[in-house]
Amino acid sequence: MQDPAPRSLATRAALIGLLGVAAGLPAAAAARPARPVTAMQSEAEEILRERIGAIGAMGPAEIWREAGRVSALVGDEMGADFDAAIDRMLAGGSPTDRARLFLAAMRIDGDEVDFAEVAEAVAPAVRAKDEELAGAAVDFLGRIGPDISDRDVRRDLADQLLALARDAAAGIDLRASAAMGAYGLGGGSQIVKARRVLKDFLESSDPTLRAAGALGFAEMSSIEEVEGVEDELERLARLPGPEGRLARSYMDQLRTQRFNDRRIQDLLKSGGGRRAVGSTLPPEFTRLNTMIEVIQTAHLDGGDVSRDDLVEAAMQGMLGSLDRHSSYFSSEAYEKFEQDLRGEYGGIGAYVQTDPDDNLFTITRPIYSGPAYEAGLSTDDKIIRIDDWPTVGEATDDIIKRLKGRPGTTVRLYIWRSDMDPQLIERPTEDMVVEVERAQIAIPSVNRELLPGDIGLVELTSFGSDAAAEVRDAIQALTEESETGALTGVILDLRNNTGGLLDQAAAVADLFLPPGKLVVSTESRVVRKQSFQTRRRPQIDVETPVVVLINRFSASASEIVSGALQDHGRATLVGQRSFGKGSVQRLIPMPREPEDEYSDENRNGRRDNWEPITKDWDGDGEFDYAPRIKLTIERYRLPLGRSIHREFDEEGNIESVGGIPPDVEIEPLRREPWILREMRRIQQTRVLRNWVAERFDGARETFERLAYNDLDDPSIYPGFDDLYDSLDTTLSRDDVRFLLRIEVRRRVQDVRGSAFTYGDFTEDVQLQAAIEEILRGAGKKVEDYAAYARTFDVREVDPNAVAAGPPAGGKVRRALALITEAESAPLTKESADELRSLLDDLEKKN
Repeated sequence: MQDPAPRSLATRAALIGLLGVAAGLPAAAAARPARPVTAMQSEAEEILRERIGAIGAMGPAEIWREAGRVSALVGDEMGADFDAAIDRMLAGGSPTDRARLFLAAMRIDGDEVDFAEVAEAVAPAVRAKDEELAGAAVDFLGRIGPDISDRDVRRDLADQLLALARDAAAGIDLRASAAMGAYGLGGGSQIVKARRVLKDFLESSDPTLRAAGALGFAEMSSIEEVEGVEDELERLARLPGPEGRLARSYMDQLRTQRFNDRRIQDLLKSGGGRRAVGSTLPPEFTRLNTMIEVIQTAHLDGGDVSRDDLVEAAMQGMLGSLDRHSSYFSSEAYEKFEQDLRGEYGGIGAYVQTDPDDNLFTITRPIYSGPAYEAGLSTDDKIIRIDDWPTVGEATDDIIKRLKGRPGTTVRLYIWRSDMDPQLIERPTEDMVVEVERAQIAIPSVNRELLPGDIGLVELTSFGSDAAAEVRDAIQALTEESETGALTGVILDLRNNTGGLLDQAAAVADLFLPPGKLVVSTESRVVRKQSFQTRRRPQIDVETPVVVLINRFSASASEIVSGALQDHGRATLVGQRSFGKGSVQRLIPMPREPEDEYSDENRNGRRDNWEPITKDWDGDGEFDYAPRIKLTIERYRLPLGRSIHREFDEEGNIESVGGIPPDVEIEPLRREPWILREMRRIQQTRVLRNWVAERFDGARETFERLAYNDLDDPSIYPGFDDLYDSLDTTLSRDDVRFLLRIEVRRRVQDVRGSAFTYGDFTEDVQLQAAIEEILRGAGKKVEDYAAYARTFDVREVDPNAVAAGPPAGGKVRRALALITEAESAPLTKESADELRSLLDDLEKKN
């Protein structure tokens, strides 16, 4: 093929002339003699410099047009050399803001664009004295923001734009554009801050600021989600000019959407699409019936599955195909769900299970406000008989049913403990009887702990019907327990809290926010929009620092509370990005399915397990609820209008990660798999539990101190060295100390009559970060408190390093660790080679 270079050079010279004529320059002055192919990039730079000189004092619109024209005429001809010339000029620092915009606009039309470099080159122009030019730079950055893959660059640019948005000396339009740009570029807290700037605009007494805020939220599609936007758009729509036209356009879109939503609601209310009773089943039902027959006839296990089971599976499949949170509840499943959500029952008040080691029904922990604890029952007590009915070998659910009953009635429990004669399990005596008077049990959803420095830690495990009242009581109790009568700060721990009742989420937020603040709003195609606002004075003074702990299992109501406090700037969020469940479900009783009837003797509007059945439709003697359809009907929006719902595509892949991003991201401490396996092995032997039980009564005060804070020091446990040596383990001394402290805290809970929180400041690096944030907000330091200074450390586990342990040294420990791995699974070639090398080294030393 003939070399195209001579034709390209000639064409390039003609292009220079064409551009010169277009700019009003003499053709002779613009033309340049052809240069060697090796000088193509240099010639491209020369052309670009000429065009930069020609743009002079052009406005942004003219610069964009000129950039498009040059890119089309010269860029297409020169290709990669033209792109390289622009890259070099941008990297070298173009002399003017206009030049930066001109070069950047051409570069993004080229190939293999490094959008991060282009954005960084344009960034200085956002502070141009010419606000029209600065606004163009801001808009440009917002336009290319989605293409910038470097998170650090995006965050740095977003910070620059946020600073501009907050600059009261800058023009209103520029500040609004900067907030929108930060919203598009930023992540996590930057998005919140950008929305907060627009919310401040919207709440301003300046009509120009209000207009900028409303139009900004409208561009984010947040008209209904943010209070005040719709009213301001209505005002603008009545005015002439470009802002009025834009506002009218947004309002027209909103009216069209509402009209379509009303049509859907009317269709649902009228039962549109239903067939008349007695009509022939549609073909799809015939197909479903045929499928059931084929399964029961031909499937390997078809004879073991009932028709009802298959129909239920089909219903679950239909609902699951819509979204991950819609589902079908059978009567039994709904009864358990309702009990968990309500958190109340008539019974003895204890967490129970069948112990897999001895197959005995065991109290794993009493509810410390309940009658079982008041009667003297404690952790690890075995209930071997209820009245005259032996529990050994019986199903757990059947045993629990016998423990529950009408409040005020008495149940006789035969209790066996590990220091008793094992023969008493089969032949219990009357001196083993503990009589417990049943009560209405409220399962607590809150644990609390007063930490050093008068920091209140409140752990909320679920948003049941009394969640807000429990949090309020916990904060009040912590305040009274504090040395100064006031809390330095409050840490609300929502880790692993998967949600619950929407109204309780709003009520918990009410404890921290001033009255009149929006907590959450909902949007739906079938029900009216709801807004939840705070109503009372906050329980916590607005000057008191608040931190909310979240992790990847914090969902739904947890995200409403944490997101609302973050949006209003009331709390710092610490931990991991939350789950991302921004939808609301409604439980709909299955039509034409009967529900048993009962006598509501305590008139609380719900069926308690002890209340008599008045209508038993199937005559089985059990109360049967009608099945429920759990259907997603709403999405919620946080105060600044953001949705945090995790989105999936049709194949189940994550499209939008969703969730609430923390302000301070801290990963939990993770141990190596071999360490966790060895820890489980040690725990299953019950050696540590028995060691604590044998010594507890004689060293109760010591164990109580260690349960609160053991300073990460194994040596302060009496007899620890002998215990460690007896274990014959590859775990480090600190690992064993960690396991031993779990057993100590388990026993101390019973003594003090309250459960410890999940968060333990001596071990929990996320809680440690939260404490640091509280102290920083209060003007204090970790070093001011000995309890913190001795234990705070963000420890990172090095998979190739082994902590100090047995005297034989690190290589022996690593070899033992690899042998432990081999006991549960074959070693990889790399691990086997490592083990051989370690053993060779040890043999040489000997």
